[in-house]
Amino acid sequence: MDEIKKIIDELGITALETNLKIASVAVVSDTGTIIFQTENWDLTNQTNNISYVIKGARSFVFNNLEFSVVETTPEGIIGTNNNGMGHIIIAPFQGGILVSYAMPQANPPKALSFLKNFAVRLNGKV
Repeated sequence: MDEIKKIIDELGITALETNLKIASVAVVSDTGTIIFQTENWDLTNQTNNISYVIKGARSFVFNNLEFSVVETTPEGIIGTNNNGMGHIIIAPFQGGILVSYAMPQANPPKALSFLKNFAVRLNGKV
C-alpha cells in the first residue's frame, strides 16, 4: 500500500506541475475493491459503473453525472460529460485500473497518456 500511495503522490505532483487538470485519482483492483483514492473523491458506490465501462458500456453515470465514452484504446478509456462537467479517464494495468477525474479544461488524450505511464508502474502491485 505504501508503494501505491507513493506512486499516486508522485502522479499528483507531476500532474500539477505539468498543468494536466487531473483533479482526483483512484486505484481499483480487478475485483472492484478500492485500493486507494484521493481524499477529494469517494468511489465507494461507483465500482459497478467502472466495471460496466470496462465491459463496453458506451455511457455511464458517475457520481450523479452522465458520461459518454468518446475513446476506447488499448491505453484506456475516456468518458466525457456532455454538459461540460469534465472527464473520467480509465487506464488499466496488471491487477486493476487507475481511474481519474479530469477537469473540463483538460486534454483527455494527453491525460490518458500521462496516466498510462503511472498505471504501468502499478503493474502487479495490487
